[in-house]
Amino acid sequence: MKTFIADIIPRIQKFSQKLDDLTKLTNQHWISLGDITDEKRVFIFRDNNQLLISVNGIVEKSTWDYIGNQSILIETKSENYLMRHGFLDEDIFALKLDSKEQYAFFVNETRYKKELNNIQDILNFLENKYLKKADFNKYRDI
Repeated sequence: MKTFIADIIPRIQKFSQKLDDLTKLTNQHWISLGDITDEKRVFIFRDNNQLLISVNGIVEKSTWDYIGNQSILIETKSENYLMRHGFLDEDIFALKLDSKEQYAFFVNETRYKKELNNIQDILNFLENKYLKKADFNKYRDI
């Protein structure tokens, strides 16, 4: 799983929803942005803890488990990952590899209406959705 260092996640954390509300996570098609230029990788977290990972339409069945403390264990055929909550809302999902400041970014394909091709696109989206909106509201009341 490719990850990215992102300074923006701590700045927008106040807009994030808790990971323990799994309804935002499950049964959605989450596109991995780390691989978007080379291949389309889709993660589907199912209610039964099955994780479907589709790479250009070829599906691998894996498992995932919410283990509390805003953490997810992802088990694939080749590796296991302990991931921490980075950010979650209905459009964006970011997981942080435990003990690293690297994030795996996902966009909810069913909710996003525009094509995203690289990490800069997602950072621009997050800044526009959260930071510029917050700055506007701060100055609107003056």
